[in-house]
Amino acid sequence: MAASHHTPSVTTPSSDVEPHLTYLKLAFIAQHYAPLATQAAQHEWSHVAYLARLLEGEANMRMDRASKSRIRLARFPVIKTLEQFRWDWPTRLNRLQVQHHFHHEFIKAKANLILLGGVGLGKPQPGNYLYRAQRRTGTDHHHP
Repeated sequence: MAASHHTPSVTTPSSDVEPHLTYLKLAFIAQHYAPLATQAAQHEWSHVAYLARLLEGEANMRMDRASKSRIRLARFPVIKTLEQFRWDWPTRLNRLQVQHHFHHEFIKAKANLILLGGVGLGKPQPGNYLYRAQRRTGTDHHHP
């Protein structure tokens, strides 16, 4: 009597992974796990290094999305970058001092930053720039 050879059905890794990524709403990982796996194999990354790259990308994407959502909910009339800020008005604004705060040392020191000035001088703008810059660098101002 001949033994029956049963060949298990072959499934691709993507058919095993993608439904879980969709269910868990891991959009960055779903989009990048295959190309990063190829890159990881070519560069001989460890499994942990590969996973770290995927998680870093997912976290960055979520932080960007959360930041955009907060800005949208704040209903700022116009979103400007630091490069668009008019440093010639107000005339007594210390540009170097303002730019120094973009190193976020006051956040690391658990200190406050207060912008003082008269009405209409644009005090919220540097604050908005600082907020967006700290979100990009991952400095968490809510939980120092």
